Amino acid sequence: MRRRLGIRRGTRHSGLTLRGERGRVLRIVLFVALGIGAVVALFALLKPEKQLKTSAEILRIREKGILTVGIREDIPGFSDDGTGLEIELAELFAEFLLPENGEKPVKLVTVSAQTAETKLSDGSIDAAIALMQKGASSKFAYSYPYYTDSCRVVHRSGGAKKALDDMLIGYVQNTSAAKVLNRYIDAHETKVQRSLIDKLRGIEKELPEGAVTFDKKAFASYPDMLSALVNGRIDCAVLPGVYAQLYSSDYDLEPSVSLGSISYAIAASSDEPAIAQLADVFIYELRESGRLDELLKKYSLGGE
Repeated sequence: MRRRLGIRRGTRHSGLTLRGERGRVLRIVLFVALGIGAVVALFALLKPEKQLKTSAEILRIREKGILTVGIREDIPGFSDDGTGLEIELAELFAEFLLPENGEKPVKLVTVSAQTAETKLSDGSIDAAIALMQKGASSKFAYSYPYYTDSCRVVHRSGGAKKALDDMLIGYVQNTSAAKVLNRYIDAHETKVQRSLIDKLRGIEKELPEGAVTFDKKAFASYPDMLSALVNGRIDCAVLPGVYAQLYSSDYDLEPSVSLGSISYAIAASSDEPAIAQLADVFIYELRESGRLDELLKKYSLGGE
């Protein structure tokens, strides 16, 4: 019977196995191979600092002898009147990349929220430390965050408090706060499922009673939005905590709920990723040494 079925004695335990004493050698070989593979993958993802510092972009900066960094000049605590967290980070990052060039081998170039991306793209600056949101654009490479902000809803002081879905919400288009607001709305607004046939026919379904919906209005700038808030054309406004603090006294603002967080990072062109990868190492070392916390306290920046 065994012969007719093609089964012969002694073949049951033939071939490779991971079990028992017979599989011990194979297990060792596999574990060693997996370990080597993990190390190779780690080195591929996290290039050694020494190798990064010999990349084409870093050699170009070394040949130039100075790191050109875009910074803001209008954000107290971060960069204002020649002082602030971002200015000091720019100076320390330059010393980190160019230790042989002495103290502060950096050239600071004033940028705005609009011009920082342009100057990074055209090569006018090597990096930007200018409240740039981590991951905001695929055109740029970003470091680990050096500061985490909150996205705040603000009202006029003493104004009536209502639920967010009962107010007209102001926001500035193409900003980090706008992205946080849209994510919040997408997560909390009532959605009606439509079949493929309904979509093809353009049939809209009515929202159920008690559905949660949000009304929002776009503006070109924070001053435009806050002027509309003062004039009663919107009920509340959404902006990063940094800007809420900046405009608080001028527009008599009162912050309320936070809709989420915004992380600011050192940015570089995606064509020169070694700069952002070394910025990762730089920020990590500042965090681990406690120096970043010291800088945040120095400039009275509590974060989220």
